[in-house]
Amino acid sequence: MTIKAILFDKDGTLLDYHATWTSINLQAAEFAAGGDPALARRLLALADADPDTGRAHAGGLFAAGNSAEIADAWIADGAAMPRAALIAAIDLIFTDAMRTAVPIEGGLAAIRALHAQGCRMGVASSDSAAAIRVFLESAGLAAYFDFIAGYDSGHGHKPDPGALFAFCREIGIPPASTAMVGDNIQDLQLARAGQAGLAVAVLSGTGTAETMAPLADIVIPDISHLGQLVGKD
Repeated sequence: MTIKAILFDKDGTLLDYHATWTSINLQAAEFAAGGDPALARRLLALADADPDTGRAHAGGLFAAGNSAEIADAWIADGAAMPRAALIAAIDLIFTDAMRTAVPIEGGLAAIRALHAQGCRMGVASSDSAAAIRVFLESAGLAAYFDFIAGYDSGHGHKPDPGALFAFCREIGIPPASTAMVGDNIQDLQLARAGQAGLAVAVLSGTGTAETMAPLADIVIPDISHLGQLVGKD
């Protein structure tokens, strides 16, 4: 089946995860801890991040979870904030971070080339829909994308394939003609659950070739290597 559309993950796929998120992870944990350094370190560790640097590990809450999941885990471990307020605060911190996010090198050129080939594109992220929009606009990518799905868009959470199905319905292209591209096993599990035509792992985020290869059809360094996939059986 010819690939005619691509659904992208955002963090670690369209943008450089560590260059963008490391300091933001620290900021979010410090806020939730209310100025308690020891609690902030615990919250970072709970979200599978280095307590000293904020660098996230693959598959953890920061790398693959959403604001609600992070807030729930932090409240259970001592963050003294109402759930709704903490979720809103985390969403705001994360959305603001997208204004200065670091795109993957060569990513804009790759997206433009894919668009020129007639490829339809969307984004499915564990971040909020607002954060996705801010990133695409700030990175100069918004004009090339037909669809966005955040954790709050009503299409389920990864690895549930709801976002893939919604994307395909909106553009009129079946999952079998659609590739899913991401840097975590949850992205590849989504591709498999939704019977996407191609599951592509990128090594530009938190995931590793060792963990992702068993679920991926293709493993590539980053999205700048995607051009060869569109229009090919």
